[in-house]
Amino acid sequence: MRKTILVTGATGFIGRNTLVPLMERGFEVVALTSRPPLDTVPGVQYIQCDLSDREATRAIMAQTSPSHLLHLAWRAVVSGLWTAPENMDWLQISLDLARAFVEAGGKRMTVCGSCGDYDWSSGLCTEDVTPLAPDTFYGQAKVALYHALCGFSRINNVELAWGRVFFVYGPGEHESRLGASVVKALLSGQDALCSHGMQLRDYMHVGDVGAGLAALSASSLTGAYNIASGQAVRVKDVIEGLAAAAGRPDLVKLGARQAPAFEPPLITADMTKTRKSGLDWTPRFNIETGTRDTVDWFRNQS
Repeated sequence: MRKTILVTGATGFIGRNTLVPLMERGFEVVALTSRPPLDTVPGVQYIQCDLSDREATRAIMAQTSPSHLLHLAWRAVVSGLWTAPENMDWLQISLDLARAFVEAGGKRMTVCGSCGDYDWSSGLCTEDVTPLAPDTFYGQAKVALYHALCGFSRINNVELAWGRVFFVYGPGEHESRLGASVVKALLSGQDALCSHGMQLRDYMHVGDVGAGLAALSASSLTGAYNIASGQAVRVKDVIEGLAAAAGRPDLVKLGARQAPAFEPPLITADMTKTRKSGLDWTPRFNIETGTRDTVDWFRNQS
């Protein structure tokens, strides 16, 4: 049976790490991108499309007739994501996309959510247990999309899987994010100015996140599943892992920046549901190997 998957955000940080794993699982992959890709994956069909253009999106759906959809595209700019007014736009764009997919005969949607969907007050985030009561506008928009798609998929007899990604680092990370900013400073011989780093977070290498979302897309699972490590590590441990791989631990300045006042001390995933689901996915990286791979990638770009 022919399986074609349409991937939005396919050239983004996470999206480009889903493409090879999806092909390995037997999909014909159609990658949607808002701009011409800087590099491409052999065997993937790339189509440039502005998802806010409803007619163009519908035309692509009719042209490609995808059986599956993996929706990762959201606001392109990393800085200010939590409060950006554009989150409202992307809620509507995502609803239009889902409708176009179903009208074109699509049967299974997988959407990338995040730990931002949850109420963080308990620290440990468990699907179907932890309240979906985010403090951020981004999280509220994503939760609104989740609830809307749950109802929409049910009345249209379409499968919906929702993968909640936590904290991601790795090759290709935007320089405004923690990991990339630290690595770029270290490799250029500059001080890496950081907060105290005692916050506990659930970090995962982007290659493992991409593979996890590909596995979820290829499965028959429905509902929400955490895509994370299930292990809380101190932010300083990630920073020091990057510094060790770069050979410049002397340049890390913990406590040089003020940590945001709203940050909770702990955010981590309960992976019980995902592990018991039978999802065909085993992460490859730990913090040591993942930070080394990240630094090697950035070093090779210079």
